[in-house]
Amino acid sequence: MEVRHRLVTLSLLFANLIVFAICWFVIGTFNDPAWTQGLLFNGAEFAPLTLDKEWYRVFTHMFLHGSFLHLAFNMYALFTVGSEVERITGPIKFLWIYFLCGITASLASLYFNLFVIGVGASGAIFGLFGFSLVVQIAESKKQDKPIAPLLINFVIFLGVNLLYAKTLNADNAAHMGGLAGGVILGGASLLNTSYKKVKAEYLLLALSIVCFIALPRYQVRYFHFFQSVLAVEDSMRQVFRKPNLRDEDYLQYLKRYELYWDSTRMLLEQQTDLPETLHQDTFRLRRYLHLRRQENTFRMQMLERETYRYMDSIEWIQQQIQPYFQLDYVLNQLQPIQVEEEDTTSKPMLHPVKVWYNDEWEEIPGPPAAFYRLGQQDSVGRWQGPVRDYYRSGAIQMKGSYTNGRRDGVFLYYSDHNTYQSAGRYDKEIAVGKWETFHYNGKIKSEEYFEPEYFMKNMWDSLGVPLVQSGEGEVKLYYNNGSLAEQGEYRNGKKEGVWQGYHINGKLYFEEFFNNGHLIQGRSSTLDGQRFVYDGSSLFPIPEMGYPDLNNYLKEKTKALNPAQHGQVKVWFRVTLNGVLTDFQVDKSFAPEQDALVIEWLKNGPAWLPARDHGHYMRSGWTTVTVEF
Repeated sequence: MEVRHRLVTLSLLFANLIVFAICWFVIGTFNDPAWTQGLLFNGAEFAPLTLDKEWYRVFTHMFLHGSFLHLAFNMYALFTVGSEVERITGPIKFLWIYFLCGITASLASLYFNLFVIGVGASGAIFGLFGFSLVVQIAESKKQDKPIAPLLINFVIFLGVNLLYAKTLNADNAAHMGGLAGGVILGGASLLNTSYKKVKAEYLLLALSIVCFIALPRYQVRYFHFFQSVLAVEDSMRQVFRKPNLRDEDYLQYLKRYELYWDSTRMLLEQQTDLPETLHQDTFRLRRYLHLRRQENTFRMQMLERETYRYMDSIEWIQQQIQPYFQLDYVLNQLQPIQVEEEDTTSKPMLHPVKVWYNDEWEEIPGPPAAFYRLGQQDSVGRWQGPVRDYYRSGAIQMKGSYTNGRRDGVFLYYSDHNTYQSAGRYDKEIAVGKWETFHYNGKIKSEEYFEPEYFMKNMWDSLGVPLVQSGEGEVKLYYNNGSLAEQGEYRNGKKEGVWQGYHINGKLYFEEFFNNGHLIQGRSSTLDGQRFVYDGSSLFPIPEMGYPDLNNYLKEKTKALNPAQHGQVKVWFRVTLNGVLTDFQVDKSFAPEQDALVIEWLKNGPAWLPARDHGHYMRSGWTTVTVEF
């Protein structure tokens, strides 16, 4: 066959090759999802866009292909059947047949498929096969030739394409639509005196336009609705990533999102005439929006009421919400693709760990234990990210998050019978903002603030009776038998004047004098007659032999090391009531080796006395030590 008899076929073939090369150059990769999204942005068939305003996609999708194999298969078929059809019809009618069959393929795909990205010339090529089949059957009858070989060859071709479609997820609806268009045009051509005469094609073009206008638009409405959901989600992510945003600003954003979620739910309810296949996704989205609205409400209440107890409710909703956003039909095709490159140089390698503790939160090798912790540690043993503590029974004791081994963020503490103990926020181990504490029966006990300085705002007894209001009030606490346990006064949010405590038998236990919240002096006596006199320094751990002895010990260590460079290491740590030094944190680093040495020296050095309440009651406490090199 001469080249001039297949000039249009070759032109279409080269046009497809050139477009494929341009797409690869523009997109830069054949890997999904970037490749498929790139095809969508460059003219692929997609009902929500095609049926909205981008009608040109019924043409442009014919020149796009999903892979090199897809392109090669279609171009071979185009060359094979296109050359024959172009010889029969001539170039003008051949173009009419090719593009009209591509349009009928597109219409079938738009009608029968849901949210499918379609590319490829196969619909038009199927049309060429359909046209060729009708003409060859007619010619065989005229020449009294058997038509069985033609039908067998077509069935084989159809079977190979169906197998190909199943393997590469091709669009059978488009194939059948293109085939139908080719058969119709082939049948109409038999009525003409010449196969090259363009006549029925005008009518099919008009019918195609009418069908395009009449196609249902529910995919357009549904897609636009889902984009509004994604827009709200994206906006919220951007807001929550903003640094140094005040709580009042967060609250204003959340109030705005409350309106957004309401309007989005209304958009969903306006979706009508949906096919049954979308009902399950619609149910999931309805439930998703309801839970999102609830989450937004809890966040608003958390800020308005200044209580982190709502974090549990928010966490529960976030666990419930995940399954409802797993949809059968993916609708985020227009969203930017997030490519996150793992930065192993800056991110510490983490590994999950389980650690056991005794009653004093001293780490022990394993059970039996009073508590255990689940979380992740980095290579130097620092806690990183979310951490959960549990009682021996498995009941939750704490929820929080660590950064470089320090409590950082919202923390919730629970009693062993699943009521709150306290709730608040840390900033690198320092309590900040409002903290709430609770009685054993779960009723709120106090609301206290830690910045810019400590302030006891409100306090209640276990029955809910106010004791301190707006920083002012007289406190009287009682034992379960009704006898007085402690009494004193808060002024301007701080302990002031004389505070007295009593044993359960009514005898005086301690008498302490406070000035602007600071313990100035105190004296106490135990039931067995021991007496103690103390001041505010007793609330912190101290070296058993005193700080001069500790400083001499550390100077000897640094002198023996004889460092070439000079620097300073500042560490802080917890001393348990058993005198165990633990939970070391480097507040000021000199070098990793020197930091580790200072921690080792302190652990193996002079003994420490724990912090003491009322001069004798030992408890865990924090302190700092600075070492000069």
